[in-house]
Amino acid sequence: MIKQGASKKDQEMQRTAIVTGAARPWGLGRATAREMAQRGYAVGIIDIRDDWGREAAADIAAETGQRVEYIRADISVRDEVTAAADRMTTLFGRIDALFNVAAVGGSAKTADFTDEQFHRVMAINLLGPMLCAQAVIPAMTRQKYGRIVNVASSSPYMPPPVSQSSVALYMASKGGLIAWTKSAAVELAPLGIVTSVVAVGGFSTAMGAEEGPSPEVDEFMFKQIHRDLLPWGRLATVAEIAEVLADVGCASNHLMLGATIHASGGRVMPL
Repeated sequence: MIKQGASKKDQEMQRTAIVTGAARPWGLGRATAREMAQRGYAVGIIDIRDDWGREAAADIAAETGQRVEYIRADISVRDEVTAAADRMTTLFGRIDALFNVAAVGGSAKTADFTDEQFHRVMAINLLGPMLCAQAVIPAMTRQKYGRIVNVASSSPYMPPPVSQSSVALYMASKGGLIAWTKSAAVELAPLGIVTSVVAVGGFSTAMGAEEGPSPEVDEFMFKQIHRDLLPWGRLATVAEIAEVLADVGCASNHLMLGATIHASGGRVMPL
């Protein structure tokens, strides 16, 4: 995991990762933070839920023995994101990996979405990852090493089912995230930063909910949306997807530069 040519001081320092949207107990962000800590990384959890954020940091630290810190920041606000990156650098001395996991769903059709709905979804799902990437570039440039992993969706690669036809804003934001990743990958490669995107398929979660996923919701998602699209015959778990994200974020080589890695359990198989 150490970049060839790195200084002895850099080699002795512990690798660190930032994970956005990592507070929610049942969410992909917290699972990713846990996975990275299990792999020996110190982790900074970025979220706006202080209660869940502090709980996540304490629980993961106790489980893994790694240092985990909660840093409050709204990823759609530049000053807060910049301050969070500065705080991370102060705490840990470096930033090796950024996982842009935070996202919102947003139910709205093309014919009737409002300006408020548009700006909220784009602010969290597209502007937020871009601001976070911008904020970590200075630290990663100094190190000549960095990994930025954006979490998108398999949705832009296929039309939504009729039962899920109100996802216009979500698909637009995730499609934009995939496109921007390719541009960022080319721009940042000379700095030693590898930027990639993981397009996830159906998995058991409860985005934006105050309570975790229920068997009833999972059954509906599988039967009504994913049944004919998942060869494995079930939804993925957040732990399974977090493992894929961590594999990408921990890769020591540059071969996934600009790549879209599909973690959809066979839902999408592009040529």
